[in-house]
Amino acid sequence: MFHKITEKTFYQYIKCPNWVYFDLHSDNPRPHHPLMSQLIDDGMIDAKQREVISDRVDVAEVTAEDPDEAFKQTLAFMGEGRQTIYHGTLIDQHWVGHPDILEKVEGRSNLGNYYYIAADIKRSRYLRDEFKFQGCFYAEILERVQGVRPVMGYTISPDREIFQYLIEDFEAQFHLTLTEIEKIVAGQKPIHFVTTGCKQSPWFSECKGQSESCDDLSLLNRVWREEVTALQKSNIKTIAELSVVSLAELERRVPHVNSSRLEIMRDQAIAIKKGTHIIRKSVDLTDDDIELYFDIESDPLRDFDYLFGVLKIENGEESYHPFIADSPSMESAMWVEFCDFVMQYMDAPMYHYGNFEKEVVNRFSAKYGVSPIVADAFDRNMIDIIELVRPAIIFPLSFYSLKDIASYIGFHWRADDASGANSVLWFEEWLASKSPKLLQKILEYNEDDVRATWKLKQWLRKNAA
Repeated sequence: MFHKITEKTFYQYIKCPNWVYFDLHSDNPRPHHPLMSQLIDDGMIDAKQREVISDRVDVAEVTAEDPDEAFKQTLAFMGEGRQTIYHGTLIDQHWVGHPDILEKVEGRSNLGNYYYIAADIKRSRYLRDEFKFQGCFYAEILERVQGVRPVMGYTISPDREIFQYLIEDFEAQFHLTLTEIEKIVAGQKPIHFVTTGCKQSPWFSECKGQSESCDDLSLLNRVWREEVTALQKSNIKTIAELSVVSLAELERRVPHVNSSRLEIMRDQAIAIKKGTHIIRKSVDLTDDDIELYFDIESDPLRDFDYLFGVLKIENGEESYHPFIADSPSMESAMWVEFCDFVMQYMDAPMYHYGNFEKEVVNRFSAKYGVSPIVADAFDRNMIDIIELVRPAIIFPLSFYSLKDIASYIGFHWRADDASGANSVLWFEEWLASKSPKLLQKILEYNEDDVRATWKLKQWLRKNAA
């Protein structure tokens, strides 16, 4: 069977090598929703991509859907010397690349006094390793197609900011990765190692199930491969084995791993085997007359943050306050309304889960402006609750997402299919249909997120304060 390698294969490999294996060799394929495929690869919808390149004057678009026809069309545009080729296809045997943009630059190639470089439009505002792997892949194919290898790789942000990197700086790592991918294509199954990246795979249940069946050390929360290797070399190969080793014995047998890390990993193994949490230290929390719990919903396919949800707890009374923008042009108005709300509660702690909310607040402050008094309130009052949890409590969980921890302490989301990724699909569907029922589902999901954060704070106050 012919198995092709694409730029998305590298993304999948970095997140979970078994994702590549199952996609290629399973008898029951699990294709993603088309929008989900863009979402997991940090891509954006076509309309947003077109907006990013709207200032370019000579754009040739590849429209053929069949890969071979699309490649022929791309080659024709390259031969014509078009300045920008949008949605081109590059093929060399079983390698198939789909760069968002091919850009003509001066230089000698098989084409004449010019050659092409590749760039992808990504929603991320910083370079990630998976983007560099994809850029090296494009460069590899371009060298075979046009006779010259691009020196630089590029990604373009939603703000049209261009991030560049030297291909040669990443080339050795790229080829090692490509070799491992080729082995998987040939049928070699990778060693299972559960990471948070596996959660993005449609095969996550299989990956985790395999690790659970052999009590694999990768089930430890945030464990590094090097740490697992060090434990295995010391003949500690399962969570059960790790859970019964004393810290002194661990320090003797695994001298090259920091003692505090060994203790955390051992305690994590104990927690998993006993199915209960371990309190390592108290959590410094206060009870305030007014508390705010904050969560943001975004549509990264459009680079659009559309819902700021706040749960206000005032003297035990609960009220949920959503601030919504139904289009990117309404983001500014939503921000002003949200800041006006925050100004009413200048001394209230604002709990959130993870650093995303802080990142968005900083970005909106820079983009739309914020008064000094509200900026000060954000700086003083925003509290990332997971940063309080990590040093204090070890949960019997492989992952510490809000849904994992809140589910462990007994919280339940109203929607059976509740997830951040699905909320994006719901919002895309709502933009097309304007269904009140669908909007209500999105609001309930956001409200459940802030209530889960509140539930966790209450649990911490009761169990770890």
